[in-house]
Amino acid sequence: MTTTESPIGGEHFDVVIAGGGPVGLTLAAELRLQGVAALVLERGRRGEGEPRTLVLHSRTLETLDRRGLLAEFTRAQESLPGLADFRRQLDDRAARGHFAGLYLLGRHSAEPAEQPHGLALTHQVLKNLLARRAEDLGAVVRYDQEVTGLAQDADGVTVHVRTADGDTTVRADFLVGCDGGRSVVRKDAGIGFPGTDPSLVSRMGRGHVEVHGDGELPAAWQRTDGGWFMRMPDGRIAVTEWEPPADLESPETVDELARGIERVTGQRVTLSDVDFVTRFTDSARQADRYRVDRVLLAGDAAHIHFPAGGQGVNLGLQDAFNLGWKLAAVCRGRAPEGLLDSYHAERHPVAAQVLENTRAQVALMRPGPQVDALRALFTRLMAMDEVNKYLSDVIYGTGIRYAAEPDGHPLTGTFARDLPVTTADGTTRLAELLRPGRPLLLGLEGPDADGALKAAAGWADRVEIVPAAAQAPSAAALLVRPDGYLAWASDGPVAEDALRAALTAWCGPERVAAD
Repeated sequence: MTTTESPIGGEHFDVVIAGGGPVGLTLAAELRLQGVAALVLERGRRGEGEPRTLVLHSRTLETLDRRGLLAEFTRAQESLPGLADFRRQLDDRAARGHFAGLYLLGRHSAEPAEQPHGLALTHQVLKNLLARRAEDLGAVVRYDQEVTGLAQDADGVTVHVRTADGDTTVRADFLVGCDGGRSVVRKDAGIGFPGTDPSLVSRMGRGHVEVHGDGELPAAWQRTDGGWFMRMPDGRIAVTEWEPPADLESPETVDELARGIERVTGQRVTLSDVDFVTRFTDSARQADRYRVDRVLLAGDAAHIHFPAGGQGVNLGLQDAFNLGWKLAAVCRGRAPEGLLDSYHAERHPVAAQVLENTRAQVALMRPGPQVDALRALFTRLMAMDEVNKYLSDVIYGTGIRYAAEPDGHPLTGTFARDLPVTTADGTTRLAELLRPGRPLLLGLEGPDADGALKAAAGWADRVEIVPAAAQAPSAAALLVRPDGYLAWASDGPVAEDALRAALTAWCGPERVAAD
């Protein structure tokens, strides 16, 4: 990858990404897949980070499969025995996950899932995997470099950066803030962040716990009259109470964590060898815009919420997969009008639904006899297939359907399910055909499919056009976006005008052959 000198001095990149967490690194890899020069600026040091555990859900695993990464990520989980064993215990109980601590999701749904199980990885392992992916593709990742401000103009963005050697600037065509809930990029771009204030506080740490007196601390989750207690296989412990302190800015202490455990469990404990301690709340906020001209937001910079159901990292990663190919098309001069605006249009409602369901879960987790009755009712409701499927789709992101034309095919806007196909090169899968990160027009045999492939010839420079055969295909022809969602589908004779309109809307104007 090459960069250029900026007219005002210093380096120039197509895209600068503020924040080198999982979302920023995924976005960098998606941009590099399309040949876009990407720089990631991470204020922390390489290998530095909070020892958190993250669970990747079905839709994220399906997307990783479409980039050829699923096997590597699965092997990484198996190298973490405690987490792998914990996931297997959940699977043995036929439970994929929980809603407000009710571990019932997936138990009653008869519909087979493409990726029926989650994947548990530590935050640092996930970052290492994604950093290696981004750097192998040619992204530049710089640590100990903090974005402190920005200035937009008609031609690009000047990014102000603090480094160990002093302050500097970098020039970019676009800047994406993946710099967390307190995003400097969001604030400097003047983007509002409305939402709700904290109603609870969760304290978390990892270390040795000595219980004084009779009794012991339970494993996994426990709801009590005082709140919630959690103990995980990797040694982490956490307590949640519904009376947040007035001061949430001062650092969390080991003593506060120990006293929280006592209040919630009734057990007096001493903590030792604690290697980290932190706290978080249920503050729920969402950026009112994901884009202002040449500045965009993704991940926690765009939305924060209580980590109920482990949705946060999955929501952010899906932001990156949605934005990456669209921003790359703009940088390469191939984007149709309005493509970049579709990022906000598609992802803002998805995050709004996550904020809604996490607020509902917080309400359902409160102590008290009224909530006890509500939880008993929810337990019975979740035994119903339709309710269970709805909640599973909400938590795992598998129910997303982006807006489509009212008279369009019923599959349009949904995620393209994987299926085995036979092409001129042999047997493969739809997921494997998406690994280059380009739009895919898949003709699934027959004269109807042939008509679609011929109609798309003018987009062959941007679209993978593949004739194939499949058993029980979902449609005669499919136009699949790089993020895996269907832009167009046809069951019978192809309406060429509709196909051309979809290709133009998502892939830009038709290339006219030279005489």
